[in-house]
Amino acid sequence: MIGMVGLAVDVGRLYIVRNEVQAHVDTAALSAALELDGTTTGFDRARTTVTNNANRWNMATTRFTTTQTDFSTSQTGPWVASPANGAGYIYARVRATVAAPVYFTRFISPDPAKNVSAIAIAGQVSKTSWKEGLTPFSPLAHNSAGPDFGLVKGGIYTLRWASNPKLNSNVCPGDNQESYIAQSNAGGGEERGFIEESSAANIRAAIVDNYQTIVREVGDSVVMTGGAKQTQRDALIQRIYQDTDSTSSTFAQYIAGGAGNGRRIVVVPINTWHPDYIILGYGAFLLMLPNEYVPGGNKPFCAEYIGAYVQGAPHTGGGMPGAYVVRLVL
Repeated sequence: MIGMVGLAVDVGRLYIVRNEVQAHVDTAALSAALELDGTTTGFDRARTTVTNNANRWNMATTRFTTTQTDFSTSQTGPWVASPANGAGYIYARVRATVAAPVYFTRFISPDPAKNVSAIAIAGQVSKTSWKEGLTPFSPLAHNSAGPDFGLVKGGIYTLRWASNPKLNSNVCPGDNQESYIAQSNAGGGEERGFIEESSAANIRAAIVDNYQTIVREVGDSVVMTGGAKQTQRDALIQRIYQDTDSTSSTFAQYIAGGAGNGRRIVVVPINTWHPDYIILGYGAFLLMLPNEYVPGGNKPFCAEYIGAYVQGAPHTGGGMPGAYVVRLVL
């Protein structure tokens, strides 16, 4: 009877340790995958966040010291500890093993401890449906071919067109062609790019807090709506100042500085524009400096196209352009 009770105590303890190790690798893999941005620096950040993971084992008293982090372009591998470059790496695998002491089973087994292991894989998973999180502007696709739809990383494109756009005057550089200007005018209306409800409260909530009144999916149509231009501008500036880096002029500077918290990075649906306004996909943009959003309706709202958006990350993703969310896949 005493032996059976002792065995139950050790088995129960090992079960608790197993849950502690699994909780550690789950959270560590999620945080590691969030750091992947297509560069080797992303791997360094991923390994650091695994090392700094706050989870403990042994009733939350002991740090993990035998954790291995690897990376892959596929959730099925192959897995590499230190890839030569970061392109396409969007999955992180974290493995951990601890030697859990046993107190009663050592009388029937010579080992004073049992190894307990766990593994978790997290990745940047494509997201095509949004019920919240999109910024309420929809840029013009330059062509229908994904993943960039004709946009070039580093190019400055239109979130909201001016009410009377003219070539080489009040058009964002990436859209400064007669064909795109004609497309922006084809549907008429005052708000060429804004796609949410037009009350001041909704405009502010949609831009500052990513509130949506409608679920949006690839293949849906967007509707250009009216609204107070000054409210849009004020809300954009408020959003920019929520970022811990409101002074970097370009995304390259923003990343090099390492101070931003991601609030200037927005994800928007890219659509075919007139006449169907079909959502082809999503893209990440960096909001410009506050003084570049001027009052009035005859100036555009521009932003820098940066590629892949990862929800919750202060940088782009490691894979193809589009929108992604980090999830456990194992």
